[in-house]
Amino acid sequence: MTYNDSKFGEVIESGKILLVKNVMSASVLDPRRRLDYWKEATGVSNPVCAHEICNRPATHGGIAVRAFSRDRQKLVYPACETCVRRTEMLYVSGPFVELND
Repeated sequence: MTYNDSKFGEVIESGKILLVKNVMSASVLDPRRRLDYWKEATGVSNPVCAHEICNRPATHGGIAVRAFSRDRQKLVYPACETCVRRTEMLYVSGPFVELND
């Protein structure tokens, strides 16, 4: 599924905090379009960065997978410009949108 498709991935884990690892170069979507994808799927128009220790406005959509899990489902979450590039594991709060690319 790409951003131009009429359907979005399932919105999951609303209100939950997950330990995730960012996936770099995971999609044809650029980070700003990923944020639009997340906003349209969740209905949230002004998100803040989902990283637990950050409260900056979200300007990008991060793509991550659950840390220490065999489930390799890619999840989109709102992120600031700094957090979307982090290479360490992060605690981020949902909702997340599944990305089926």
